Amino acid sequence: MRESSGQQDYRQYEFDKREWIAALALGGGGVLFLAWFFYRSIWAVLPLAPLGYFLIGEIKRKKGEKRRLELTEQFKECILSVSASLQAGYAVENAFLESREDMKNLYGDSSMIYLELEILRRGLVMGKPLEEMLMEFGERSACPEIEQFVQLFAVAKRRGGNLPQMIRTSAGLISQRFEARQEIDVLLSGRKMEQNIMRLMPFGIVFYVGSTYTDYFSPLYHSLSGIAVMSVCLVLYIASVWVGERVFQGIWGRMNGEGKEERLLPMELGGFMIRLAGIGESLYSRLESFVSDQSRREELRGYLEILCPEEPREKVLKKYYGGKMALSALIFLAGSLIAVILKLKEIAVGGEESTSFTLWILFTGAAVAIFFLMDKDLRDQIQKRREKLRMGYSDLVHKLALYLVAGMSVRSAFFQIGGENELVGYACREMKAGQAEQLAYEHFGKRAGAREYVKLSTLLCQNLKKGNSTLLARLEEEAVISAEGRLQSSKKLGEEAGTKLLIPMVMQLAMTMLMIMVPAFSMMGV
Repeated sequence: MRESSGQQDYRQYEFDKREWIAALALGGGGVLFLAWFFYRSIWAVLPLAPLGYFLIGEIKRKKGEKRRLELTEQFKECILSVSASLQAGYAVENAFLESREDMKNLYGDSSMIYLELEILRRGLVMGKPLEEMLMEFGERSACPEIEQFVQLFAVAKRRGGNLPQMIRTSAGLISQRFEARQEIDVLLSGRKMEQNIMRLMPFGIVFYVGSTYTDYFSPLYHSLSGIAVMSVCLVLYIASVWVGERVFQGIWGRMNGEGKEERLLPMELGGFMIRLAGIGESLYSRLESFVSDQSRREELRGYLEILCPEEPREKVLKKYYGGKMALSALIFLAGSLIAVILKLKEIAVGGEESTSFTLWILFTGAAVAIFFLMDKDLRDQIQKRREKLRMGYSDLVHKLALYLVAGMSVRSAFFQIGGENELVGYACREMKAGQAEQLAYEHFGKRAGAREYVKLSTLLCQNLKKGNSTLLARLEEEAVISAEGRLQSSKKLGEEAGTKLLIPMVMQLAMTMLMIMVPAFSMMGV
């Protein structure tokens, strides 16, 4: 919070006094309830205190997200008002000042966007450049849409781009994001309600049973075995809540094309083996020709080139196959060692039944199975990567079109986007290294391995060859189509969440069954 200038820092949410009291009451009350429910002891509050801290942090995080979402929505209406004023002939500075009254009528004089526009008005009176104040606001907002807009605004104003069109397109992009978010909210609202009910259900069942049979749950408290059982139940409950939240966050992240690609274990282990002892060329070639036919080898090579484009092809293949071989060998050796130890023990005690050979067979089968099943993991990584690229395609095309509207060339726009997009960044590094621009665009489409990106690279190559004057119109058309496809993909992600949310439900059911069955078995003397 910047009190001196009245500027708010939206990157971090700060509670006021009333919110602090409410958060402390909720966090402290939650810890007290868990200590009473699971342990019937006030001393349990001490080890459970960190849960209250994390609960308060989660409340703060959600309030911050909600505030940034509201700010983005208000900002969208603001720039639409600015665009209308620009079309009416206003200067850009006066257009922002004029939108201040519109935001006051729409959201009130205490709204976030009105206060920010008031800061802009004061800065303009003092002679500060509008671009500088907008860039500072974008940095404080922590909203990707606002940050992108202010960057484009600065480029368009500096290069003499079409400001009204750029602002209208930016507002359309924000509107599409909100539409997709609302669709997901509708799809997930029922799931969220189910999750909330399931989180309360275990407590309701236990309270009902406990009120009917007063001493039914007494074996679970004030004994070491009871404390152990209730600790397991508590861990299950916390894990179920955490998994449920992770599912919802994962849906939003995948919808926005976020998230890092996971590294394959064979690649990591293979790199270690190469550094440690090296892998013989002949052994590697024989292994590759033995385990797969020509078509399958070519398919795997293509996958590996997509996942590791900056590494030499042969090195990537050696790391992958060497890693698979090393992992299988470790499992085989571990099984052999355990089998030998068991065999020696059986000989020492004079046992007749031998399980060592059976165990060795199981470990050997597991080693062989893992060697071949790793290819499925590779295909899953490719599928996840393509899904991530498809979800981010709409934003990429929108950004490219916006930079062209702002007055940039295709090459300059590519370099501007390259810092935040790994795929575009690789194409930019190729052009810096002396690669022809057309070849860099062709490699960009092939490297993505997705039809949408191949189409985009074709448009860019046609623009270079024929000087296509309709490139901007084609990009805007492609942006509309990709936005619709993204919305459909977002709906599928919402439906997919329903399946994944079965995991926390099963965990909560297991916790409830454990709390009910243990006292029952205890009463039967089991």
